[in-house]
Amino acid sequence: MDDIWLAPIGRPLDVPVSAALPPIPVPEGDHIEQLLWHGDPPGTHLGAHVAARDARTVTVRLTDAGRIVADLRVRRGAARVPRPHPLLRTEPAPGTTYTRLFAVTAADTTDHVPDAEPVLSTPSLIAFMEDTAADILRARFAPGTASLGTWIGVRHTGPARTGQEVTVTAVVAEARGRRYLFDVLATVDTRPIGDGQVAQTLIHVPPA
Repeated sequence: MDDIWLAPIGRPLDVPVSAALPPIPVPEGDHIEQLLWHGDPPGTHLGAHVAARDARTVTVRLTDAGRIVADLRVRRGAARVPRPHPLLRTEPAPGTTYTRLFAVTAADTTDHVPDAEPVLSTPSLIAFMEDTAADILRARFAPGTASLGTWIGVRHTGPARTGQEVTVTAVVAEARGRRYLFDVLATVDTRPIGDGQVAQTLIHVPPA
């Protein structure tokens, strides 16, 4: 079985791959730092290759018949025990998940395509994702704390129409100081319509 720390980048890995967790064997003493699934659910004929590597991390890309289905980042050493940031009462651990439902209103849609029914706009989809991610932090704010969206990397892959309900799930992927990175997924009736990552940064709000 290939060692992910030594295998050539881009060459198919000789490791068992599955849609279960973890999707590939993780070397003893290392840990999964982030797992991001892309778009449709994974199939049954998964392959894997090393997509990137540095001294501390390796990113393994999972594919299904050439289609990218997930990126898995492995870091050397045991996972760090999270400690609450001073702006939070408690620290959300990696993997902490929160789901919200959003009803699509006319104000959330765009009609820029001639002769087509209005659909959920990309800015509105991003707003749903950012709000869901922020809710994970809001429940843990210390007094005088707020958060701001500071980065987005989102794909808008499907439509949602007025009256439909969008389910958005945010998962804590990484915490670095005041910055928290979230994996986000949006679906309508289990059909993916968007996925990617957003970041929120904690700020101190002086008393009025």
